[in-house]
Amino acid sequence: MKIRKIYWVMAILVVASTTGCYYDVIKPPDPNAPPQQVSFSGDLQPIFNSSCATTGCHAVGGHQPTLTADQSYNSLMAGGFVNTTIPTESILYQEVNNGLMPPTGKLPQTQIQQILDWIKIGAPNN
Repeated sequence: MKIRKIYWVMAILVVASTTGCYYDVIKPPDPNAPPQQVSFSGDLQPIFNSSCATTGCHAVGGHQPTLTADQSYNSLMAGGFVNTTIPTESILYQEVNNGLMPPTGKLPQTQIQQILDWIKIGAPNN
């Protein structure tokens, strides 16, 4: 009787310990995937604000393009950093996808995919 209880407890512990496992699969950006809807102001600008538009980097008076909220869209589009014809050839995408920008470390794959998707849908100022 006592052994049966021990087996039940062990079975419950095994089930509980294995059902709590979670594996986060990190997928690289898929240049061939259908693009998702991305908002420049709602999705991309927060990335630029936290990772790029800082003093000494892509802030006013820093490196081009200027990625502050008031200038980022025009700076990217006028500076030739976005290629809507061949999105994967965009300088913006190549720099972040290759891990060259930001210098503090590569952006998460989800953010890189958002940048690519935004370019693929025509780089709207939305």
